[in-house]
Amino acid sequence: MNQIARLFEDYWNNIRGDKAVPDFLDFRIQDVHEDVIPYLSLIQVEENPRRFRYSVAGVSVVASYGEDLSGKYYDEMDLGGNYEVYMQDFHRAVDNQTIVRRQDRYTKQDGKEYDFDGHLYPFLGLDGRVNRLVILSIDTLRTE
Repeated sequence: MNQIARLFEDYWNNIRGDKAVPDFLDFRIQDVHEDVIPYLSLIQVEENPRRFRYSVAGVSVVASYGEDLSGKYYDEMDLGGNYEVYMQDFHRAVDNQTIVRRQDRYTKQDGKEYDFDGHLYPFLGLDGRVNRLVILSIDTLRTE
């Protein structure tokens, strides 16, 4: 696990305490290490049907992806054919209330190839269900 992910995972575990998953109300961006913040995006989990919408996309995510994803649904993104695999990760994070990690490579429709290091962190809403995910996403454009 890279240092950026380790810093956020330490924070997530700290606010989680003895619970399986922390409450979103305990998440405070000002308490997150400043090196981590650009890589974080907030995902709203919608139900019936289940969809995942970017509430806020981190500045590093916007820069590497090439557009602001805030307000977009995950199923509207160009993920280079990896959509189904990534959706399984999102569902697993919600259904199992667990951190999900993935290192992968994908090629967008424009031909740009990326190395992807992603970590999904679930958060509980007031109803006790996972209704938000924080995704720590480090996408690196391959230049080889």
